[in-house]
Amino acid sequence: MKKSIASSLRFLLLSLLVFGGLYTALVTGLGQLFFSQQANGSQVIVKGQTVGSKLIGQNFDQPSYFSGRPEKVSQLSPLSTEQEKKVANRTKQQLQENPTEKQVPNDLVTASASGVDPDISVAAAKFQVDRIAKERQTNPAKIHVIIEKNSQKDWLSQRRFVNVLALNLALDRIIPIK
Repeated sequence: MKKSIASSLRFLLLSLLVFGGLYTALVTGLGQLFFSQQANGSQVIVKGQTVGSKLIGQNFDQPSYFSGRPEKVSQLSPLSTEQEKKVANRTKQQLQENPTEKQVPNDLVTASASGVDPDISVAAAKFQVDRIAKERQTNPAKIHVIIEKNSQKDWLSQRRFVNVLALNLALDRIIPIK
């Protein structure tokens, strides 16, 4: 029995060393070597300052910026009355913030599964153009150009989307707040 316990302990120590130490160091090293940007959180750095991440959505509350999807994730059924009320309240708020618009894109009133989705649909970005143009005292066409330049296509579904942080950084670069 002592032999069995000693063998088990040796195997445990070897496993901890190999899988807890060496494997972790190898995977981390390879990640840093080949994918350092992604391994370090895909940080966006402007003038030496980290302003966010390409992969994690941030809150933009100011009316002169594009806003993303709601952060508060609920585990409610899409058919529940509580979820229906949340979506209705978000819709009402979006229409108040964007009074020239009539129909709110779905992704502005429903949260993503994680609550940190960094992207919105092109339709959701265009929905916000008039508000942002008014706040920045500029022509909406300039903002439409920024949206088009920053839009991407999902290779699987061909859905067009934009990264909210990238849009807001482009806004600040091209059309600073007056």
